[in-house]
Amino acid sequence: MDPAREFGVRRRLLAAALCSLAASRARALDTLVVTAVNKSGSSAVAARLLAEIYRRAGLGLQIDVLPAPRASLMTLSDKADGELIRIASYGQTYPQLVRVDPAYYRVSVRAYSLPGRNASVQTRDDLKHYALGSIRGMVYVQELTENHPALTLTQGHLQLFRMLIAGRLDVALCTTLSAQSTIASLGIKEIDVSPDLARFDLHHYLHVRRKELAPRLGEVIRKMKDSGELEQLTTQYEAAAAQAPQTSST
Repeated sequence: MDPAREFGVRRRLLAAALCSLAASRARALDTLVVTAVNKSGSSAVAARLLAEIYRRAGLGLQIDVLPAPRASLMTLSDKADGELIRIASYGQTYPQLVRVDPAYYRVSVRAYSLPGRNASVQTRDDLKHYALGSIRGMVYVQELTENHPALTLTQGHLQLFRMLIAGRLDVALCTTLSAQSTIASLGIKEIDVSPDLARFDLHHYLHVRRKELAPRLGEVIRKMKDSGELEQLTTQYEAAAAQAPQTSST
């Protein structure tokens, strides 16, 4: 091959390789690491919804499930790019975080008890009369159980409901979706359920370093809400999560 032509071919190959490497690096830079507190049904639904939101925004998403204190610490210390779901007021405490508006998911919290415990919970105020259990790291726990005289916190939903079955608790406080899947997994046939004690709109949060992505993600969420797609996907994912068996880590 003519030396000049060979040099031209090599230059084009090198340019193509560099372009490929640059594209690969760009893709890597566009994949965000987001922390989640646990593998509950609600978190599973939120994760699937956020993955679709990120896909439509042209971004990659990696979700790391961590214990509650570490999940927050990873983002606050800039070792992760954001948090999966938090309530609207969460960012008021942490200026390092930027809330993505609007909210993309919501949860309801109810009280669960076995018929033999004769517990009757109709309002938040009724909780103070009973030995109460809930999940460590959940924001709704802080709001609904402040100064509760007999509160037990567990690491997961299976542990929570097993304690309820064993009579170590009068009432389990839990989101409806996580409760449904746990009750099914444990084969609980009869259980008393309170009305909704709280409802929370849940937002995605980004570290301030990634704040430029908040409007982009928010616009995707708004379009999905306006079209009805977000609600359709939520219903679909919740139905799947309610049927999914709980594992020992949840």
